[in-house]
Amino acid sequence: MFKIKKNPKIEEVMKKTLKGETLNNALGFIAFLRESGFKTEDKYGNNFYYMSEPTCILLCFENENYPDGEWGVYNSPICEYEGIPLDEDLKEFSRENVRICKGECGCRKWPRGGDQTVFGKKFEGVCSSVIMYQNPDAEAIEKIKKIMEHWKLIIADSKKR
Repeated sequence: MFKIKKNPKIEEVMKKTLKGETLNNALGFIAFLRESGFKTEDKYGNNFYYMSEPTCILLCFENENYPDGEWGVYNSPICEYEGIPLDEDLKEFSRENVRICKGECGCRKWPRGGDQTVFGKKFEGVCSSVIMYQNPDAEAIEKIKKIMEHWKLIIADSKKR
């Protein structure tokens, strides 16, 4: 009898790839997403949706520059929406995590990247992922959680229209 091999969920991949506090932060963030109503709709469980709208993608990597591994969150709002303002500190936090294209990710915009405005500030040479929160610590994760809650409000509002 053949045994069907299932694709690993993002938690399983992270447990094999990350260690220590890096792993704890990643798993804690996934738990937050699931408890907050975000769902995964892909075979690996790393693309999260709210009300069937894409909200964020989680990735993890083995990386010799990070002894405990590397993970990141990308795909989040980059502009304000009418009637749903974002706190200035969270806007600045997002701007600090704009990813300038260097070609290492296989960006379709390489070799120069594209120009992008993120919460009112213009950036040149931006990667297709625009914002990536890489190896966020506990403080950064709290900010990302607030951004994800903001994202939920935007999606819910757009569904009403």
